[in-house]
Amino acid sequence: MMRILYKSLASAKLTLFLFITLAVSSIFGTLVQQGLPRERYAEVYGPGPAALIELFHIFDLYHSWWFVGLLLLLAVNITVCTARRIPALFRQIRSRNRNGDDGIFRSAPITRTLESHGSVDEVEKKARTLLRSLAGEPVHAARDGKIYLFAERGRYTRLGMVAIHASILLILAGGLIGSIGGFSGQMRINEGASSQTVALSGGGTRLLPVALACNDFSVTFYENGMPREYRSDVTVLEGGKKILSATIRVNEPLKYKGLKFCQATYGIAEASGFTVVMRDAATGKESPVSLKLMKKVPVPGTETFFAAARFAPDFQGRGPALLGVLLQPGKPHDIFWIPRDQPVKRGGHIFAFTDFTARFYTGLQVGSDPGVPLVWAGFLLILAGFAAVFLEVHRRVWIRIAPSAEGGEVLIAADPGNNRKGFEERLDKAFRTIFAA
Repeated sequence: MMRILYKSLASAKLTLFLFITLAVSSIFGTLVQQGLPRERYAEVYGPGPAALIELFHIFDLYHSWWFVGLLLLLAVNITVCTARRIPALFRQIRSRNRNGDDGIFRSAPITRTLESHGSVDEVEKKARTLLRSLAGEPVHAARDGKIYLFAERGRYTRLGMVAIHASILLILAGGLIGSIGGFSGQMRINEGASSQTVALSGGGTRLLPVALACNDFSVTFYENGMPREYRSDVTVLEGGKKILSATIRVNEPLKYKGLKFCQATYGIAEASGFTVVMRDAATGKESPVSLKLMKKVPVPGTETFFAAARFAPDFQGRGPALLGVLLQPGKPHDIFWIPRDQPVKRGGHIFAFTDFTARFYTGLQVGSDPGVPLVWAGFLLILAGFAAVFLEVHRRVWIRIAPSAEGGEVLIAADPGNNRKGFEERLDKAFRTIFAA
């Protein structure tokens, strides 16, 4: 039973299945927006699909139990596959056959035979030169009156595949640690206030080990009214003590003890001191007044009163606006919106909302991923593994020199590793050049 389980876990088919399943699942995680309120999924996709999204935890896919389970199974699969291959791999590395096994000159992928004139010592010198040009400094051995030379390069390149497998495990481990121990959410802080609570993307809240105080928030605009830059001047508080002060801008996050604070949004938390200019449509006389919400003021030259009932930070995408109310004796209240810098005519007067005093809030994206160092380590290790596999070649060359009537019989055997054709061309050229000389 254990052997069957071990064989199944070491299966390349299982690896392929897991990779495809994770890839398809990630597509769903991309198509379905993550971290929305549950009721929002019912509005967007309908009750049926929303129930499936809830059942399989697709609203927070990368933290779902089944996605984490697939990653764990892939990690076990790669570990077992690697462990199964390592003994044979080390046997190949240790097996150098430097002492001159004559069988290699019959079984090697590439073999050559040459009768060379001259003494055996002269032939050996040429053979050493040949080996240096092909594989490196040769090792000498002698047996039964024959000379054996062996040279090898890239002996440990086979470990590159082990490094690649290990790098995948590091990346998976980093992903799992980030999935289990990491989080992502939003933090809203009013100017002059502080907060230690994050609203998590998957629902619920999380208390941070530090608090963040928003000392000041500022925003600048382009001429068309679009935000140009918004920034938050903040202070990190730990145990009530000020640790550091920093400025958070878009694409300039604050990082502290594994936490990352990014500028995401902003808005008006409180507004007061509303300035409204009332202009008589007949005479053009203007009367600016400063208002508080739900406090009425008289309209000059009339028995009518005006009051600001409500403030909207962004009214129908047209910016800040006041909800004005005209109170005329014997008539129903006239209620109307006054967008900022967009005058509205009512009851013989033109009302223009020109200014107000605002206190902003800053919206920060807060996240922590403790698995990032492992992911980076895996990334560097996979580069080293690919470099070992593709930029270096494990190559072995053997030469046997036996005395003969002509001088010396030279047998060559080679295992080129890869690019056999290119190596054969190089071998034949060096062979002709060195031994012809």
